[in-house]
Amino acid sequence: MKRKTMLLLMFIVFLFLSNLVFSQEKDKRLTFATESGLGIQFSGEVELEYINVEGQGGFANKDLTFQKVKTRSPHIRIDKAIFAPTIFYGENLTYKIELGYNDTKALVDKHYARLKVPAINSLFELGKNRPMIKTDRLTEGYPLVGTAFWKGREYHLTAKSEFPISENFSLNGGLSAAMKRPLGTDDLAEDKSFKTIVYDDYDVKDGQTTEYGIMGGLEALGFYATGWYFMGELIDDFDWKIQLSQTLSDYDNLAAEVGKPVNDMTHYWYGGRVGFDRWGLRARAEYINGQDGVLPRDGWYVEGSYIMDVSNFLPINSITALARYDELYVRNILPRMGETESWDRQMATLALIADLNKYIFLKVEYYMLEEDMNTDENGLITNDEVLDDQLLIQLHFTF
Repeated sequence: MKRKTMLLLMFIVFLFLSNLVFSQEKDKRLTFATESGLGIQFSGEVELEYINVEGQGGFANKDLTFQKVKTRSPHIRIDKAIFAPTIFYGENLTYKIELGYNDTKALVDKHYARLKVPAINSLFELGKNRPMIKTDRLTEGYPLVGTAFWKGREYHLTAKSEFPISENFSLNGGLSAAMKRPLGTDDLAEDKSFKTIVYDDYDVKDGQTTEYGIMGGLEALGFYATGWYFMGELIDDFDWKIQLSQTLSDYDNLAAEVGKPVNDMTHYWYGGRVGFDRWGLRARAEYINGQDGVLPRDGWYVEGSYIMDVSNFLPINSITALARYDELYVRNILPRMGETESWDRQMATLALIADLNKYIFLKVEYYMLEEDMNTDENGLITNDEVLDDQLLIQLHFTF
């Protein structure tokens, strides 16, 4: 389906569905107190979504050259259902467990304890969660660098502190020690056909290593800026041997070209984020650069959104319009058709997000993906582009 047709469908369906939902007052979350005095709060979320990936589905359209093509036919699924109890050990210590479910599996997605120390304006976190530099996102789809670098869960101990300088200006910083996440592959947006290299969810590996991180930033009058640096070593030998040397056919040649051993254990990644968030306007830009063995990767995105109060003329609270553009590069590897992990990517995202009644959101998102694949010695593309644009319509329930 052509992009113009998909964008028109996106707009029509958004307006139609948004008028079917009645407003509802915000309720308090369900909280209990145990006999020992501990408090327990229950919360969660469910995502029911319709997905349509450009390109024909069916057996005749599967091509093993593109790894394992999953479902390209339009379909509906429960992307995830999260049940998240939080236990309160007094005013400043909590423990949260997020149990995740979808149509095929169940798992403990996150679990972590948090200790607030008001005397030094600090927050300590111990457990399984995304890295401390993660950021909240409005869309279901992550930015490309988010998928590649900070989407995966890790076991860590982090400490974050805020240092108020004046009423409208503050500094902040953080330290982290974590079990290094193994190199893996993950989806871009919702399609599961053409994966890219990522720092995956933590999994126990022989040869496990530790990653250390530091961050710092400032906030003033709605503006903010944050920078970070993480370093450690690759997991021996899962990362360098299985995920790099055996998966990327040109990796060994790349090591020889730069004069380093194939089992080079170098691992680091750094980046920064700047933005503005005030008066319903949210703007953000982020850049990340990383090195694993002799393989460098980097990427960036810019994003802007605006929230509009429409409660006076529509039976919903607000609509947020968002646009984002991303690029992600796997450097110094000749892209090959059978190795989607080595492709360079560009993605543009358009989204409309309706706040229906404080706890129910309707998201309509369209992802326009471009992949740089086979190239000749002059860097010219030698094959047709993959059809990979994606439409997502999601009802997001929280409680």
